[in-house]
Amino acid sequence: MTYDGITMAAVCRELMQLAPGARVEKIYQPGQQEILLHLRKNERRFVLLCSAHPRLARVHLTKVRQDNPTAPPPFCMLLRKHLTGAKLLQASQDDFERVLLLSFAATDDWGQDAGKKLICEVMGKHSNLILTTAGEPGGERILGSSRAITARMSRHRTVLPGEPYCPPPPQHKLSLHTLDEDDLAAQLSGEGPSDLLLVNAVMGIGPETARELLFRAAGTEDVHPLEVVRSLTSGLRRLAATVSDGDYTPCTARSPDGKIFAYSVLRLSRFPGSWLTIYPSANEMLDEYYSQATNMLKQQLLLQRLTAAARTVLARAGKKQRLQEKELLETAEADRYRLYAELLTANFHLLQTGQKEALVSNFYSPTQETILVPLEQSFSPKENARRYFKKYRKLKDGAAIIHQQLEATVQEIYYLESILAALCYADLDSLAEIQDEMEQAGLLPAPPVKKPRQAPSGPLKFISADGIEILVGKNNRQNDLLTLRIAKESDTWLHVKSYPGSHVVVRSSAPPERTLLEAAGLAVRFSKSTAAGKAAVDCTLVKHVHKPRGARPGMVVYTHHTTIFVTSDQNILPAGKEIYCLCRKK
Repeated sequence: MTYDGITMAAVCRELMQLAPGARVEKIYQPGQQEILLHLRKNERRFVLLCSAHPRLARVHLTKVRQDNPTAPPPFCMLLRKHLTGAKLLQASQDDFERVLLLSFAATDDWGQDAGKKLICEVMGKHSNLILTTAGEPGGERILGSSRAITARMSRHRTVLPGEPYCPPPPQHKLSLHTLDEDDLAAQLSGEGPSDLLLVNAVMGIGPETARELLFRAAGTEDVHPLEVVRSLTSGLRRLAATVSDGDYTPCTARSPDGKIFAYSVLRLSRFPGSWLTIYPSANEMLDEYYSQATNMLKQQLLLQRLTAAARTVLARAGKKQRLQEKELLETAEADRYRLYAELLTANFHLLQTGQKEALVSNFYSPTQETILVPLEQSFSPKENARRYFKKYRKLKDGAAIIHQQLEATVQEIYYLESILAALCYADLDSLAEIQDEMEQAGLLPAPPVKKPRQAPSGPLKFISADGIEILVGKNNRQNDLLTLRIAKESDTWLHVKSYPGSHVVVRSSAPPERTLLEAAGLAVRFSKSTAAGKAAVDCTLVKHVHKPRGARPGMVVYTHHTTIFVTSDQNILPAGKEIYCLCRKK
């Protein structure tokens, strides 16, 4: 979604209705390109969010609480120096450009009046937040910015402290208030998607607004804008009147799963009315949409980070496993080295120093066949025998240790695979829990400031067709919580056989067959065994499930189990979030 000039105009209008004369009480910078201005007017308080994020740049009032860094970044300190206690005089926008000018009455270091401007440029990856001195357009001096722009980075302008402020290059589009049909037709005479042609023709129009205007002009038909240029001109004139009167209808469109996928300050008539949510203000609409978008972006970035870390450790563990398996194969040669040493010892009188090999009889064999034993020429026969005995003892003693190391490596790989499987289906809360688990396991570096350990969130809950509650763990921590603390000993416990999978608990010691099959279907759905066909699910009582001392999160052992088979489409309960965890059986 694009934050367009029409949306900025609505925010600017509401800001001037609510907060003219408001004073800046606090300033925070929760993100690298995001500023929060805490404003107060009489007894009312507002929080103005100004973001220059490449993907989520916007300006609006917000009620969402955010965590702030322990040490404020330099730009935040600069804003605090110049704007703390300042009074907001005006919010303005020049002809639907996506540039919002916030003018403040402030004081300088000597207590003299000194106006300041915070210029919010919302232009995708070129977005920026710039603090300048007050003055006539073209006379402002830059005090600082969230992103410095040098002459090498841009041929149009520089954004550096002490330099005069230069606005972004003009777009040479039609003004919404003065356009006519002929000018619009000339601007639309090109090839390409209809909505992009309209976006590139008229100032302040974003893709969502353009699609809405085209729908109002042509309905569901896919036509070139020139074919409906008269209707488009009428629609744009009505839009100009709406903007002038401030008669907006802020709304969002939600998909059936509840996610917001579109917003506009105009009513989105091209979607069913049941999909739309109408808001009393553009700021409230933007706050809800970008709250969801920010969480989704955080989830995506955190998922990428955790996945990369887990895969790196998994690759390292896989290499270690291959080396240990190679060493284990070498230990199989131990008995051969012992035989070489004993045969050499029995034939010292026949051997001399400097031989490359020795042909000796194998007196352990019933047929007494001869064996060719390689020798080190620089060693005497006794030293060669001693060398083979040493190799034998080393491999024999090391075999048991390598077996233990290999088993530990295999368990580590299995655990890492379970984390990767869980990451594929985790939501933001589960990702935070998995991150904490990986930090404690040493898979991620510990944060510089120790975070308070959060209690695991609750498991997923389902009700079977027989009215019995079924609980499903969403990650390793939840699996431990569910199996070891929430579940009763008499409850039924399930997990998919031979694959990482979530713990599933049925609140019954003898559930009906239909409920058991539904629970088994959930165990398959929330596991790595998602291939088509039949899947095996082990089933036992919770009292037969135990956690070994020192085991990793989610690792349990179980006994007294039976195995049932379900198909991948056996599941008839509503789909939930697919999360994995780790189990193994005795």
